[in-house]
Amino acid sequence: MGPVKVLEVFAPLFGHWQGSEEQCSSRWGPATTARSALSFRADVGGAAMVSDYRQVRADGSEFYAHGVFLVDDALQVSCWLFDSYGYPPGPLLGGWVAKELVLTKSTERGTATHRFLLDGEDLRYAIDFATGEQLEPFLRGRYRAVSAH
Repeated sequence: MGPVKVLEVFAPLFGHWQGSEEQCSSRWGPATTARSALSFRADVGGAAMVSDYRQVRADGSEFYAHGVFLVDDALQVSCWLFDSYGYPPGPLLGGWVAKELVLTKSTERGTATHRFLLDGEDLRYAIDFATGEQLEPFLRGRYRAVSAH
């Protein structure tokens, strides 16, 4: 897989985004609102997309994540998220469905589905989580581009 494919596949996300989020109550904390910033850029000579995420919750606590995204010849996307909770970053797998990047990861803690949706000038980010069969909302965010990359 060459750098041109990575640039083509992920280009709609490139740049810096800021917005607000609503996070549901979970084992990781109570329901809250937050301000967040995300950035996406090509890296490793164009062979990968990397992301950085910072969330500042209403109580002032913060959460950070760093993602590494790859795409194969079949346009299957793999992502490893390193975060401030410190869990091992097993891969999220998926791909683009229309204008939405959908990635899923299952671990002993449950199944998480991450969705990045381009909605006009906005980026929406949603995480749904399941410990059984039913996915439940975990996070909903809406962001605006503050600069292109």
